Amino acid sequence: MSNQSLTWSVVIPTYKREQVLLKCLVFAAQQTLLAKEIIVVDASPEWELTKNLVQQDLAIKYPKINWLYVKANYASSATQRNQGIELNSADIIFLIDDDSFMYPNCAKEVVSIYTQDTKHQVAGIMPKLESSPPDIKISLSADKSPVNFKIIVAKLRALAKKIIKDDNIFIPYDFSFPKYSLPNELKVAAHPVAMIHGARMSYRKEILQQIKFEETLKRYAVNEDNDVCYRASRIGMLLHALDAQIFHLQDSNSRLSRFTTTALWGLNQAVLHRFHSHDIKRFKTVFKKLLWRRLFTQAIKDILDRRWSLPSTRGIWFVMRNYKQILLKTPEELHIWYPEFQQILLDRD
Repeated sequence: MSNQSLTWSVVIPTYKREQVLLKCLVFAAQQTLLAKEIIVVDASPEWELTKNLVQQDLAIKYPKINWLYVKANYASSATQRNQGIELNSADIIFLIDDDSFMYPNCAKEVVSIYTQDTKHQVAGIMPKLESSPPDIKISLSADKSPVNFKIIVAKLRALAKKIIKDDNIFIPYDFSFPKYSLPNELKVAAHPVAMIHGARMSYRKEILQQIKFEETLKRYAVNEDNDVCYRASRIGMLLHALDAQIFHLQDSNSRLSRFTTTALWGLNQAVLHRFHSHDIKRFKTVFKKLLWRRLFTQAIKDILDRRWSLPSTRGIWFVMRNYKQILLKTPEELHIWYPEFQQILLDRD
């Protein structure tokens, strides 16, 4: 198929988030460049009720879109994404969260960049993150903290960010990020990035046919997106689209505690490196330094947010106590052992 007729689909994993999901689907359906498919993989116990709502409302309003609403094989974002990718037949696959709202021209702008990339040098593209959704403004409660205190908080947060940059939260398997030269025809619309945010990903179909999300990471599969985009970056460049816009709601009411989510951030990364890193000894050294920095920055954040039980700090400490046993296991052993270990941690919540 020529680049002039590229099609796109979107895969959305979801779990017990009917209302926000329906908003997400409306924005996806209203794209100026019509989707070939909208694929929802729902792990909710009452998934059929939401499926019926979609079929009776959205599918009727947008009959030119192929609506695929299926039950998840397992309640895991990694597994659900893989399941959706298997159902896909489009050239470009968007992988977004159920609380990611696409602006009307989002898909058109992204697909346009893929279209200009006639040599298929681009593996994935990330839309630009906006601070408000396409149709409404979100009102935030006023911060009544004293001005002086807010200044102190801002300075301490800036210090934490300076100590540990976002790109260092995930250690590359090759200990560096691939470097590419952006073709001149793409420089106006995008710029290269090392990583793609998991709530707003898109990839060429052939990339995701080679690279699957790691299903050993059950339930809260943090770092699954970093894993996929880094392995994709070994094949082609990753870009940030400057004119494609998307909003991510980022619901603060997580189903898991901060302790658990922080612990899984570190444990999952150790597992992924055991699978894909060629130098575990070097990873162990780099990871240990990263954990000590994270211990310090998470302590600052816990205190600034007045979380006096220090849940994120304790989460990092839990990783420091347990990551070595992960690195001692073979990948084959981890495929069996880690999901059980992870489930024990999740059951504590």
